[in-house]
Amino acid sequence: MRVIAYTQKCIAGGNCVLACSDVFEQRDSDGTVHVLNERPSLALLKNVRQAVDLCPGQVFSVEDEANDSELIVVENDQAV
Repeated sequence: MRVIAYTQKCIAGGNCVLACSDVFEQRDSDGTVHVLNERPSLALLKNVRQAVDLCPGQVFSVEDEANDSELIVVENDQAV
């Protein structure tokens, strides 16, 4: 599974950090999402999915959701 965080859409709610602080943090400068770990353990898959579901700004896009053999989380700072 690949998760993309579109930082331009982030409203700095912090739900992603609360759901999965091993993968996400908020930038000090503006509070927007920052990916700490681009290749987290599959053990964090449930927490990453929760972060995606709880995001009030809906900044996350999920690709290849059926693939549960690897987890990749990346940032995209391009406007959507």
